[in-house]
Amino acid sequence: MPSKNFRNGKKKTSIGSNISEISLSKTKLRIYSGWKANLIRIKNRFQHIKYLLQKKKYPLFILNREKGGLLKTYQLQKKLKMKKLISFNNHIYFSLTIPKFPSKAYDNMVAKGGLNIMAAGTPIKAQVDNVMLAITQKCEYKCQHCYEALNISKEDTIPLHRWNEVIKELQTIGTSIITLTGGEPLLVYDDVLKLLDEGNKDLSDFHIHTSGCGLTLDKAKELKQSGLTAAGIGLDDFKEERHDRTRGYAGAFKEAVQALRFFYEADVFTYINMCLSKDLVRSGGLREFYSFLKDLNVGYVRLLEPKPWGGYFNMDIESLFTEDDRQAVTDFFISSIRKKEYQKYPPVSYLAYIEAPERMGCLMGGISHFYIDSRGNVEPCVFLPVSFGNIMEESFPGIYERMREAIPHPLHKQCPSIYLSDKSTPNKVEVLDAPIPFNDIEKEWRHMFEG
Repeated sequence: MPSKNFRNGKKKTSIGSNISEISLSKTKLRIYSGWKANLIRIKNRFQHIKYLLQKKKYPLFILNREKGGLLKTYQLQKKLKMKKLISFNNHIYFSLTIPKFPSKAYDNMVAKGGLNIMAAGTPIKAQVDNVMLAITQKCEYKCQHCYEALNISKEDTIPLHRWNEVIKELQTIGTSIITLTGGEPLLVYDDVLKLLDEGNKDLSDFHIHTSGCGLTLDKAKELKQSGLTAAGIGLDDFKEERHDRTRGYAGAFKEAVQALRFFYEADVFTYINMCLSKDLVRSGGLREFYSFLKDLNVGYVRLLEPKPWGGYFNMDIESLFTEDDRQAVTDFFISSIRKKEYQKYPPVSYLAYIEAPERMGCLMGGISHFYIDSRGNVEPCVFLPVSFGNIMEESFPGIYERMREAIPHPLHKQCPSIYLSDKSTPNKVEVLDAPIPFNDIEKEWRHMFEG
């Protein structure tokens, strides 16, 4: 493929000429904890001085603790037990919702108040942390838990130019991480390259969520050259047969592990997206899985709880995941931070812990994250198919404003995907009716926030 240009004007080299630049040394990924991690944080805070000295350029860089500024964020880091840091190819990754540091995307995030995490939902945090775009309905897997299970098709309905327009609009409002997902995005590989080439990497980091299906080393390198920062690989088990069964595809485990290695060799930061299962949790397999991942140069392990939507449509939550299961995962999460034996293991990201009512609360709907499904429906969360509008029927900014009005602040109650699963049961009888239009459940929605 001929060389292309980044939006910032820097010319890319061809795939072949770049092979010698790719280090196979494991030392390019380092995991820091304890005093070493604290030292990096101190250095990072000193570098924040430039934001203070350029107030016009960074108007939402705020220290004030009472307003939810950076000093409040420091408190939050301690409360959420965020003690590990990742260094990958001379960049620091503080979390999966913050652009790599240093970078222009990180600076842009700061300018729009992205560090004012405790002010989420207020004007001093204009930045959205992460938006997932399901750019294709195509997929060869049949994952039990797939959140796009009701949309999977052989034909896509959203043209590439519309996704390009939406990405520009997302970067206008301020979005730290834009994640390309599906379906399986690697099945529309050329489209992924075009979206990456068009996207402004100075404004956002670009991630991809994939099963690894069909990835080659050359493709991984080309994705890197087009501006891909990170790849989240779906891997749900350390046992091949169980993972393949969960994914409904023979060879899924091998493709996932191979994709991790290919992306790492291509200098793409990698992490795991793992949908928790009660069988793995109750068997004590989380720790075995954690040990398995240590040698795969994984930067993060993201634990996702099953929800009664998508592939688990209309299932009772107690049959999927109980409070005892959640407590077992929490215990594992805490031990991954505190136990000395895990100091060199990748940090664990457990969103259900972070967004619990007693901590951050649910940050859906643009407070931190939201989702646009493969049919163009704008939804508050990847696990909550409630549509506030469709990007093929009206402008995205209008839909986004409507969603933000309906979600004025973090929700400090039960996970809304579980709460609304029961409340909206009459609307869920007809499978083809999903996602549910917001107007159909507006009464229950208002009660959820006000009751």
